[in-house]
Amino acid sequence: MIKITDPNIKVVIVGESCWNTLGQIRSFGEAGVRPDVVWIKGDYYVPKSSKYIDHFSVLGTPEEGLKYLIENYNNPECRYVVSTDSDLLVSMMDQQYELLKDRFIFFNAAEQGRLTKHMIKSVQCELAVQNGLDAPKSELVTKGTLPTALRYPVFTKTDNCFTRCWKEDYIICNTEQELLSAYESIKNDKLLLQEFIHKKNEVSLEGISINQGEILYLPVQMDYLHLTDGKYGTWMTNYAYNLGDELKGKIQQILKVIQYSGIFELEFLEDMDGNLLFLEFNFRQTQLNHSMTDMGLNFCKIWAESELNGCLCVEDARIIKSPLVVMNERRDFQTTYRKKTIKNLKNWISDIRKTDSFYIYDKKDKKPFLDFLWMIVRRRYYWLCYILKLKKKPTNKSNQ
Repeated sequence: MIKITDPNIKVVIVGESCWNTLGQIRSFGEAGVRPDVVWIKGDYYVPKSSKYIDHFSVLGTPEEGLKYLIENYNNPECRYVVSTDSDLLVSMMDQQYELLKDRFIFFNAAEQGRLTKHMIKSVQCELAVQNGLDAPKSELVTKGTLPTALRYPVFTKTDNCFTRCWKEDYIICNTEQELLSAYESIKNDKLLLQEFIHKKNEVSLEGISINQGEILYLPVQMDYLHLTDGKYGTWMTNYAYNLGDELKGKIQQILKVIQYSGIFELEFLEDMDGNLLFLEFNFRQTQLNHSMTDMGLNFCKIWAESELNGCLCVEDARIIKSPLVVMNERRDFQTTYRKKTIKNLKNWISDIRKTDSFYIYDKKDKKPFLDFLWMIVRRRYYWLCYILKLKKKPTNKSNQ
């Protein structure tokens, strides 16, 4: 059996999402692999300082990153496993599938451009409903157009996830006038409007699809402990999957239609009656990947070795802790303490103590967390100096 630690296997992470990339680095590192990281220019100080990295390269754009990958990883005696963490990077590799398929192992749908087509949210919703999943009522519109079949409130979503500002276009609109006002700030032209549903929770399923959907590995589900309407949760719990074989069968059928091979996340909204409504697929690594390693399920290792061998390789995988409480500590602090949804710092620290796995802090790899804290100090110091400099700046007075 081929292992990712074999000398002719090289893991390359092409990333542009700090915590997502850092989670992959740690998961591969804990599997005995020192990955190369091709980092698309950003706040690279956090993932760069991980002890597990072999080589770290910084590129300016996703296009430059893909070009660097093609030009620098071309040893015919080596097999390259490429892990990506953004929709744009996944789509770019998908659109170069014919060029890349013989040299690299990466998330794909067995045909150039096929995965990009199925990353469009309206396409996903239609496919989900065709295969027996429920979804919120939706309508595809161009910016400025009012819906004809939806009731207010509605939720605006960018139909494609390849733009940089797609999260900013998520807005709850209670009336027609609010929607027209929202259009003034929305950046994208094509939108998927959905009837807004007050949620009891959100549920995400974390899985791996092998051999174009013929093998489905779906061991983990996640829901939230901190949740606000229209916002992403930041404190969550991972469990062993327990939603039954019928749902799993529907998911596998969708993956077979897409012909997807790779890691994925499937998001549902749970309404007040407990019904699960399909939201979207993410065909990439997510920020939860390292928390699953902490559970005992190293998705990075399982996916890579399954692809290398053409079969599901889970002989070393077993859940060692379930439930597992996970926190995005930076965002959770911002959204709960600063916005007063938790009354004081003491309660937030109590939540920290209940948490098993963090996005930034890891006791086996502390340097990125320490660098993150130092970055915050430097930024506060910079702004303090800037403000003091402005206050001391002399004003010009006209001669009397």
